[in-house]
Amino acid sequence: MTEILHVVACVSNPLRWQSRIALARAAIAAWLAEPNVHVTLAECAYGSRAHDLADLASDRVSHIPLRATTMAWSKENLLNLAVAALPPRAQKIATLDADVTFRRKGWATETLAALDLYPVVQPWDAAYDLGPHDEHIQTHRSFASVWHAGGPVVPMADTFWSFSGGPYAYPHPGYAWAWTRRTLDHIGGLFEDGGMGSGDHHMALGLVGRCEASLPSGVATGYRNAVCAWGARAAAEINGKLGFVHGTIEHPFHGRKGDRGYQSRWAMFLEHGFDPATDLKRNTQRVIEFSGSKPDLERAFDRYLRAREEDVNTLT
Repeated sequence: MTEILHVVACVSNPLRWQSRIALARAAIAAWLAEPNVHVTLAECAYGSRAHDLADLASDRVSHIPLRATTMAWSKENLLNLAVAALPPRAQKIATLDADVTFRRKGWATETLAALDLYPVVQPWDAAYDLGPHDEHIQTHRSFASVWHAGGPVVPMADTFWSFSGGPYAYPHPGYAWAWTRRTLDHIGGLFEDGGMGSGDHHMALGLVGRCEASLPSGVATGYRNAVCAWGARAAAEINGKLGFVHGTIEHPFHGRKGDRGYQSRWAMFLEHGFDPATDLKRNTQRVIEFSGSKPDLERAFDRYLRAREEDVNTLT
């Protein structure tokens, strides 16, 4: 019997970016070019809106329709809900951003083989960020490949990573991961209480016992405790056995990176003392929502999401 890699992805689109839907369709079609892939897609629609990707449901794509009414960051939460819907036979699971594609044929088979040796892998070691005309604008190395090679994963100086003029390749924690079902069970699923999109960063450093390094100074105690509780479980479970798969992924253009505010977005969460225990809730479908305790934070996050301008098709 052919072994199946169960690919889990999610889409939420509260601001109705057209690029987000188009890229998800293209990515899923590309993943299905591998004969041993099954996709489970959790799609969160807002209010009474239709689910844009429900038509993808087929014998190889399971579509999970979910709903919310607030714009809290829910990516990892939606992925966890998709994992929970998998059948018991699904023992090797890839959690992929719903826009990346793999340049190497056979990537699913290689990922399955890697999970025979490691409880967690990043199924890539190089990533090409593409521009609006498919030009290469940046190349990344995966966190797991840097860790495996003994490279630094935490900066030791202000000018450290190559993108800011330093000597070291930044260990990119995002885009795609793969896990054994046992590992996800033991660590409690993906860390889903990040609130603003830093889940990959927290999880990557947590896996190698460096959760504190993923947090800025001044973060609320409740947030720190949530991140480090997950990190402690994860580090104990994998015990340094973090692997990767040779191969390149491509990340298509959907708005300028400078509009993402990967560093500046921390300011709003520090200003408002974000604490997932009081500022997030789960609705009846278990989708994360803002609790309503901090309306000023909700408005600030709304402004941040709109500023991402994901349908912009220019670098300037």
